[in-house]
Amino acid sequence: MQHILIIEDDRIIAESIEFILEKDSFSCQWFNNGSESLNYLDNNKVDLILLDVGLPDMNGFDVLRKVRIKSNIPVIIISARDDESDQVLGLEGLGANAYVTKPLSPRLVVAHVRSQLRHLRSDKKTSESKFSINQALQRVIFHDQELTLTPAEFKILSLLINKPNRVHSREYLMNIIWDRPHGSDLKTINTHIKSIRKRLNEIDSENDYIETHRGIGYSLIE
Repeated sequence: MQHILIIEDDRIIAESIEFILEKDSFSCQWFNNGSESLNYLDNNKVDLILLDVGLPDMNGFDVLRKVRIKSNIPVIIISARDDESDQVLGLEGLGANAYVTKPLSPRLVVAHVRSQLRHLRSDKKTSESKFSINQALQRVIFHDQELTLTPAEFKILSLLINKPNRVHSREYLMNIIWDRPHGSDLKTINTHIKSIRKRLNEIDSENDYIETHRGIGYSLIE
């Protein structure tokens, strides 16, 4: 049974999520603050964290920072903050795996949980079997075939492969490619992604490996 840590100061929200998760055969542990949650995480096996940003003792983003120092465990942020800057900070800056805004549907949360755990199970298997990166020669092998990529496309795809199932903002990808990027380069990122998708589809037309997160950026789905 997979174990979910719920960090949420609103008892009603936490109990509704806990109820539907346990009904769906997950086990749960709930805390209403960050410090107890981090303590619990140090001493117990947890498969995924549901993390609220507005906690009474510390900011949820600070909790995520501490988690990421020690672990790559999937973290889904659940927050009333719907600003794009907060979403980019959580997803790109701090490495959250998903960002769900309140008011939320407990069933939607469960869907996100199942999706992230499914991705987690397939991460190593998929990346090893489908993608291979040679940094020295700047080559990406996909299904045993070398992709024809520009230097910029190689940098983007390498990043997505090395950090799958995470959203990378256009601004971040832009900084990966150019030393001194400017605003107009954002459209170029879209062009590079389109080209990468085309190369992947030429080899595997049945799957779309790069997901667009409207208004934020892109992720490699495995």
